[in-house]
Amino acid sequence: MRVVSGVYHWRLFWSARWKAPRMRVLHVGKFFAPFAGGIENFMLDLTRASHVLGVAQACIVHQAPGQSAETSPSFSFLEQFRCVPTVAQVSYAPVSPGFYRAMARMLEQFQPDVLHLHLPNTSAFWALRSRRARMIPWVLHWHSDVVGPGLDAKLKLLYPFYRPFEQALLKRAAAVIVTSPPYLASSHALAPWRDKCKVIPLGLDPSRVRGFSPAQAGTAPDGFCGKFFRNSGDRLKVLAVGRLSRYKGFDVLIRAVARAPDVELVIAGNGELRARLERLLRESGGSAGRIRLAGNVSDVDRNRLLGECDLLCMPSLNRAEAFGLSLLEAMALGKPAIATDVAGSGMGWVVQHARTGWRVKAGSVGALAELLERLAGDRSSLTAAGLEARARFESRFRIDAVAREVIEVYRDCDRFRVR
Repeated sequence: MRVVSGVYHWRLFWSARWKAPRMRVLHVGKFFAPFAGGIENFMLDLTRASHVLGVAQACIVHQAPGQSAETSPSFSFLEQFRCVPTVAQVSYAPVSPGFYRAMARMLEQFQPDVLHLHLPNTSAFWALRSRRARMIPWVLHWHSDVVGPGLDAKLKLLYPFYRPFEQALLKRAAAVIVTSPPYLASSHALAPWRDKCKVIPLGLDPSRVRGFSPAQAGTAPDGFCGKFFRNSGDRLKVLAVGRLSRYKGFDVLIRAVARAPDVELVIAGNGELRARLERLLRESGGSAGRIRLAGNVSDVDRNRLLGECDLLCMPSLNRAEAFGLSLLEAMALGKPAIATDVAGSGMGWVVQHARTGWRVKAGSVGALAELLERLAGDRSSLTAAGLEARARFESRFRIDAVAREVIEVYRDCDRFRVR
């Protein structure tokens, strides 16, 4: 993007890459791998896929909880990677006094053509102060709103201080990427800027979840089936994955499975609601043997759980679940999913009802229990939905296709460059 611009530049880029400089993109994120989170896993897959497609990239993020600067990994597909130390977190926002200077140094050294800001992230606001940053186009990746129906009520008190900077970023941005049509339509923060928004879904590198097949179950170490799923007869094996937070709705799922005797459930993840869910399991009496809290699991065990389950369930209660990357992990393995029908969330757009999976009313124990028990006796519907889910993943959510769409956005941003 330093020699020519527009379509002509990119024709040269793809047909004669050795004659044109590689596009250079600097990603500014909250955290990065190996931190386990949907946005972080997506950023990992996106940067790796974009590298394969010929884009030179760098990434600056915060030191994640429990991560030390000495153990920060390096990534061969990133030309530069910086994990800036943090001193605290305030309302989910990392406090990192050195972030501005670290970003300024990376802007000077890496000299990006595009600045890709992943939001929400308060440290992205430093771009507003940087003269060097203002000389290049910005792409904002809008992963979720900060406030809104179902989101953390405490943040409403802080949002008046956050909003002016958020809106300044949106005003200055050349383009805004939103992950689903329902989320774009329901976002009040994005309403004034919809003309610069483009819907590009999250994507997934299927190789990350295809390391285990159901045929390997009998040879898995540590008796894997007995470790999590009990492999008991014809019961429907249901998997849920995520942080044990209130909005995830795992208490609703546990109550629903307690009413469905032909269903077995494993919940993989940890969080602040673990003690409450353990009490709920004890209170459920006879169903406790069919429901297990696996805690945090390794990527290998997560893949095995996905390979062994019949169905993924995402019982989230509100649009704090903006998309649901776990849905894509299941789809990549040909597994159908149940998602709740939450207005404004991308879950209901990812899961096509009665085709790639099923949608159910959020928070309804009875409706979810009835659906689970029905599916336990209807394996043909599960098989058909799994095939459709795999086909939809291949056509819409592969990371290489998503990366190409993102690169198209970079290309269109060139006209915003300060010359």
